[in-house]
Amino acid sequence: MPSNHIDDPTADYEQALAALLTQVSQHPTILAFQAAEKRLKATKELYALEVEMKDLAKQAVLFKKIDKVKAYQETMARSKVIESELNDTPLIVDYRRKLVAANDLLQHLLQRLESQINEELYRDN
Repeated sequence: MPSNHIDDPTADYEQALAALLTQVSQHPTILAFQAAEKRLKATKELYALEVEMKDLAKQAVLFKKIDKVKAYQETMARSKVIESELNDTPLIVDYRRKLVAANDLLQHLLQRLESQINEELYRDN
């Protein structure tokens, strides 16, 4: 049973994690991405095409890994056709820009956390 003692490392971790998640979820970059995603999802046809394109690209990668060259080429070609249709849609362009920005922010945070954790581990040894 977890202790409620003030020096409980699990409680400290959970509290720090909750604070981090709250701050990240309120970051303007994340809020902008969520708003763009909401607008895209509201346009069901565009959102379905975006999801289909991503699924086809994932399938293509799998086909490539298992040396199914023809299936890879056909699946990737279908994905590219959908992508070219979507590339000219302002809503998709906005969504993708905000997705990249949100991803970049999260990658940066993860790299900082990893560096800080590694520094603490090396410092303790």
